[in-house]
Amino acid sequence: MKAKITSVLFFLSIAISSFAQQEALNQVDKEGKKDGKWIVYLDKDWNKLKDSSNAVYYRYNIFDHGANLRPMGPCGGKGHKLERIGGSPQEGKIKLLDGEYKWYNAKGQLTFEHILKNGEYVSYKEYYASGVLSNHFDYTKQYEGQTNSYMGYSYDKKGKLKSEWAFRKFDNGQWPPTRD
Repeated sequence: MKAKITSVLFFLSIAISSFAQQEALNQVDKEGKKDGKWIVYLDKDWNKLKDSSNAVYYRYNIFDHGANLRPMGPCGGKGHKLERIGGSPQEGKIKLLDGEYKWYNAKGQLTFEHILKNGEYVSYKEYYASGVLSNHFDYTKQYEGQTNSYMGYSYDKKGKLKSEWAFRKFDNGQWPPTRD
């Protein structure tokens, strides 16, 4: 009996400690700059919103002392269509981006492909009007193991790799400028 109580208390303490260690959202550093994981609310075309009142989707973004590490521009628009593949079932009024999302323009051509897992980016791809891959951002590949870094690839209109680069902190500790 004592062993059962000890086991229950052990597992209960693990559950409580893992709940307590969950990452806090929407934090700022001592200078008032965004830092850590932030919620980003989006409309039906994935335009960023100030709050959740008109949001259709949400995702997470990562900031490092004000530097936006996972920027995203709007993808939809008049005549554009969004297709979702896989991921967790979408429930509730505001849906967490989870799975593969493909944006098609009014002509039915694939323009963007986003892969997110539990609201965080895994991969982002842009396509030429011909359907050939133009740019690919792979958030799973880090630059020399540097936290929050990722790799990018650019292709010419024939699909040949033009350049490979890393989004990473500079030697002075600063991130390259990004749009917010």
